[in-house]
Amino acid sequence: MTNLLQSAMQLHQAGMMADAENAYRLVLSAEPNQPDALALLGTVLSTKKEHDEAIALIERAITFDPLAALFYFHLGNACEKAARLAQSEAAFMKAIQLAPDWAEAYYNLGNAQRAQKKTAEAKETYLKALKLNPLHVLGHNNLAHVYSALMDYKNARSTLETAMAFAPENVQLIFSLHDIAHEHNDFLGAFDAAHRVARLKLGVPKHIDIIDYLKSIPNIDTRDEQIRNCLFALGASYFLTVDLEKSSYVLRLLFSLEPDLAEVPTILGSVALSRNKPDLADAYYSQAFMLNPAETCAPWNRSMDLLVRGDLHEGFRRYRWRWSAMEKFKAMRLKADMWDGSDPRGKTIVVQEEQGFGDALQMLRFVPIMKEMGANVWAYVRPELYSILENWDGATKVVKWKVDDKTVPPEVDYACGLMDLPGNLGIGLENIPANVPYIPNPKKGQPQFKLTGEGLKVGLVWSGNPMHKRNFARSFPFQTWAPLLELKGATFYSLQYKPKQEDVDAMQSCGVINVANNIKDLADAAATIAELDLLLSVDSAPAHLAGALGVPVWTLLTIDPDWRWLLGRDDSPWYPSMRLFRQPKHGDWPGVMINVKTALADLIAKNGAK
Repeated sequence: MTNLLQSAMQLHQAGMMADAENAYRLVLSAEPNQPDALALLGTVLSTKKEHDEAIALIERAITFDPLAALFYFHLGNACEKAARLAQSEAAFMKAIQLAPDWAEAYYNLGNAQRAQKKTAEAKETYLKALKLNPLHVLGHNNLAHVYSALMDYKNARSTLETAMAFAPENVQLIFSLHDIAHEHNDFLGAFDAAHRVARLKLGVPKHIDIIDYLKSIPNIDTRDEQIRNCLFALGASYFLTVDLEKSSYVLRLLFSLEPDLAEVPTILGSVALSRNKPDLADAYYSQAFMLNPAETCAPWNRSMDLLVRGDLHEGFRRYRWRWSAMEKFKAMRLKADMWDGSDPRGKTIVVQEEQGFGDALQMLRFVPIMKEMGANVWAYVRPELYSILENWDGATKVVKWKVDDKTVPPEVDYACGLMDLPGNLGIGLENIPANVPYIPNPKKGQPQFKLTGEGLKVGLVWSGNPMHKRNFARSFPFQTWAPLLELKGATFYSLQYKPKQEDVDAMQSCGVINVANNIKDLADAAATIAELDLLLSVDSAPAHLAGALGVPVWTLLTIDPDWRWLLGRDDSPWYPSMRLFRQPKHGDWPGVMINVKTALADLIAKNGAK
C-alpha cells in the first residue's frame, strides 16, 4: 500500500490529476482512514472545484492526525479556493501554530487576510513570511499591494524594488510596480515600469527605441496574455505622460492584433479627446461599447466627450454611468434611492458631495434651485467644505459628512450625487445659472486676511491636488511665473497650498508674498481671495472658489482641458468673472504666460489710469 501511495503522489506532482485521483481512491478503498491519501485526494478535488468533498476529506484526515501542520495548510488552500475565507484564515493560523517557522504558511495566511480586506493584519503576516524567507518573490509582491492599499506608496515601491534586486526579470513584479505607480498618480514611475516590462517581454534591446522596434518586427504573439498586457500598459503610459502619437500607435497596433479588446478603443477614445478630436473619440467610445456593453468606462468617458463639445443635456445624462463604471463611485454611493429628476416638492433629498472641491463648488449653485422647487435639501459635505457652508441658507440643512458612512436618516426620500444635479434639472449651455456669488464668505473682511501692497493685488496658484490624475499636466513650476513678476504696478501673493521649499525660497527672492500659511481651510481661502483684484490659477479648487464668489479669476488651461471649460472659448458660461487662457500646444506653459503677461500689463495700465 505504501508503494501505491507513493505512486499516487508522483502522479500528483507530475500534474496528472485524473490518474492521481484514481490512485488515491485505490489507496482509500483498501485503507479508508489513510490520512495522507485523504488529504491529498482533497487537494486534487479542490483543483477540480469539487469544494465540499475536498474540504470534507482534508478535515477527515485531520481527525486522524491532528498535529499535521501540512493538513491544515491543505485545508487553508482548499477553503480559499472555495471562498470560505474565514475558515481558510483559521486553518493557516493552526498550521503556523504547529509549524511556527513555515514561511509559506504565513504567506498564504496573508493572502487570506488580504482577500478579507484585513489589510493591517495582512501586512504584519507578509512581513513575518519575508523575515523567514527574504527571497519570497510573491511575498514581496503582495506586501507591496497591501502597502498601496494603506496609501503607503513609498514602502510599496521600495518593497518591489527589493524583490527586483534578486528577481530583476520577474514580469509580475514589474507589472505590480506599474499598477501601483498608476494608482498613486506616479505616471512617470508607471511609464518606466511599462517600458521595462515591454523590453523584457518583447525582447527590445536597450539601445533601440521601443516604437522603432515595434515598427521593425513583423509579428507579435499576443496570444501571450503578458504581451497583450504590456502593450496596453505601454500605450496607456504614453497617454498619461502626454505622448499622444506614440500612445495612439501602440494602442492601434494592439487593436489590430486583438480587435475584441474593448478596453483598447476606450483608451484610444481618451487619446483622441486629448488631441481635441471629439468626433474620433466618440467613434472609439461607441466601438468599445459595441464590443462589450459591460465596458462601462466607455459610455462614462463618452459623456465627457459630449460635455466638452457643449452638449450638456446628453453629456450629463451619460455622466451617471460613473456610478457603475468606477469602484470609487460604487463604494461612496449612499444607501438610498437615487433622485432621477422627478418633482422634488415635499421630498427630503440628500445631495452628496462626491468628487474634488472644485467640482463641488461648481455644482453647489443648483442646491438653492432645488430648495426653491419645494425640496427639503440636505447638503452632505466634507469637513473642509463645511467651513464655508455651515450656515448656508442655500440648503435646508448642511451636514458634515463622514465619507465612510453610507447610511442616511430614515426620513430621507432620495439621495443625489452633486454632479447629477445639472442633468436632473435639465441644464444646457442656454440655462446655466451663473448669478454670483452663490456661496457664502463667512470670514470676509476679517482683519487677519487683509492684504497690503501697492497696485493690483494678484494671487497665484500653480499646482492643484497632487492626487488628481492630471495634476502633473495641469500644474507647472513656480519659475514659470517669472515673466509676469517683472511687471510693475502689481503686488503678487502666493495662495499655493503646501508649496515646495524651493518655491518658497524663489518667492522670497522675487518679492512674492506667501499668504498660504494664513489659510487653514476653505473659509480662510475665500476670505483671502475676496481681498484680491485678480486670481491667476491653474484648473484647481481656488479657481472655482473665486468664480463662485464673483472674484475676477484667470484660469490657465492645458490644450486638452477638463470638460467644463469646453473648447475654443476664452470665457466660461459657469463663471462670469472668469477668463480662460489655453496652451497653444501640449505642455506649452511659457506660451500661456506670454498671453497672460500681455493681458495683465493692459489691466495694470487701466488700473493706473483710474
